[in-house]
Amino acid sequence: MKKQLSKILALGLSLTMFLTACGAGKTSTKTEETTTGAAVSESTTGTAEAGEVFVIGNPQPLTGVNAQVGESANMAAELAVKVINKEGGFNGVPIKLVNYDDQGSPEEAVKIANKMIQVDKVDAILGSLTSSNVLAAGGIYNEAKIPTIGTGNSPTWMQQGWEYVFRAGLNTALSMPHVTEKMLNLDVKKVAVFRGLDDAAKTSAETFIEEAKKAGIEVTTIESYTEGDTDFSGQVAKMINSKPDAVFCSTNGPTQAIFAKQLRQLGFNKLCFNREGIPVDTINVAGDAVNNWVFAYPYVVYSSVEEAKDPEMKEFLELYYQAYGVMPFHDCAYRSWDAMMVFWEASKIAGSNDKEAIKDAISKIKDFKSLGGMLDFTDGTREGLHTLNDYIIIDGKYLDFNEWIKAGNITKLAE
Repeated sequence: MKKQLSKILALGLSLTMFLTACGAGKTSTKTEETTTGAAVSESTTGTAEAGEVFVIGNPQPLTGVNAQVGESANMAAELAVKVINKEGGFNGVPIKLVNYDDQGSPEEAVKIANKMIQVDKVDAILGSLTSSNVLAAGGIYNEAKIPTIGTGNSPTWMQQGWEYVFRAGLNTALSMPHVTEKMLNLDVKKVAVFRGLDDAAKTSAETFIEEAKKAGIEVTTIESYTEGDTDFSGQVAKMINSKPDAVFCSTNGPTQAIFAKQLRQLGFNKLCFNREGIPVDTINVAGDAVNNWVFAYPYVVYSSVEEAKDPEMKEFLELYYQAYGVMPFHDCAYRSWDAMMVFWEASKIAGSNDKEAIKDAISKIKDFKSLGGMLDFTDGTREGLHTLNDYIIIDGKYLDFNEWIKAGNITKLAE
């Protein structure tokens, strides 16, 4: 990916010119309404014959509790389209990105899936970040033989055997055994679980509970919430009264900060483990309440470009910030970017934009550097990411959890 971005700059597309194309300082790229109700990105310049385009459907939650997350994912996807189209698109054919608001609703996801296939005649699908929506619509994409890269991280929709559906981000089934191993190493014998009821939160919690039981870790209580709830004092009281050594939390972003504050206010100061990365926005809202929260994840959400050490990540963040004047709100932006780059790489391997060729080419991608690490799709699972990093939040900063442990901080925490 670094070579791809560096090549763009080497070809004379300075950041200033690039930003002019993106519309610097805006929070989203300009779109126009079509008769289908979709928003179409204007990033379709390229070298193909007039009217020839590669259409990618992009259903994401743009209203509701995850609207900001969905918008961040859209912004990254549109940025990727501009980058790719400046390079000539897919084999000389420009990309047209068709954005839809799936509202985080499986019913809406099914409606949109049929519209994208029947009306928009999409060549590929990117999304949704809402796993329950991928689960609802994935079979439709697969039956239509549309190459799809979902951006949600639930295990469920990748267990359906859909050969046209892939993932370039994290499957939380990978992180749950990793988390329980960390707990064992830290002598955690009892854990309380707090979970949401959406597919991603529910299945992540179920996977964790299964792994914890295998490891001999007692699950003292399982407390649930409904999306939109703000008072968790009852659940927190039950969790604390069960006397756990740690808490495992499987929630969505908007809930994390509220739960963390209430958990700490009611006196639980031990380690908390999260099913996914905790974004900067949650840290800003929760403050000290998210200190000593741990997660295993491919990446973190940075508050500034300078914080990133990985060259590929830093380069992406520079492009994103200068295009929009803000940092990515959520790691779903990384997921959308990586998914688009996987499609681009597949088009190069295939040497064709035929949907079947693109699908087969994704399965040949190996040692491909993404924002989340090296991707390898050659094992037949249709999963590209197989590695994780361990983080802990201390004083609002992301630290390497393993280094933190080596420094003796667990002993200090216990004191």
